[in-house]
Amino acid sequence: MSLTLSLILPKEHAVLTSVLAGYFEETASQARIDPGDRARQMLHRKDVTAFWVLNAGKRIGFALVLNLPDDRRELSEFSIFAPHRRHGFGRVAAEILFQEFPGRWRMGISAQSPSALAFWGTCLSVLPGVTELREGAPFTELQSKSYSFQITGPTHD
Repeated sequence: MSLTLSLILPKEHAVLTSVLAGYFEETASQARIDPGDRARQMLHRKDVTAFWVLNAGKRIGFALVLNLPDDRRELSEFSIFAPHRRHGFGRVAAEILFQEFPGRWRMGISAQSPSALAFWGTCLSVLPGVTELREGAPFTELQSKSYSFQITGPTHD
């Protein structure tokens, strides 16, 4: 497995829009979220870092990180595309992402996606460097709960 993260560039707006359309259908179909507007917003905000998850150079998912004050971050959106799920890619991608940005993290879990709840419940308990893991109330009405945690520095070079 040769997973890497690569910045999503503004010129990739159309590709991000198409993957966000499927993502929002899966995680927030009742919400009125315009994938094109959301992609444009995420690619042009200075406090957001957008990544493709790549396996051997091929896009298999994405992560959108909101950079908050005081070295805190929120995992705003995260997905491994359906054909690539259940192969360990999500766990490895999360580990790479969190180790790249140590500090305080938080995330909300979609109420519409039981698989996201199961994935993050297991993933966060086994990832290296995760401390102070806490469950909390959802941030929005579209979420079932939230997690907050601390990531210590890199575990490997």
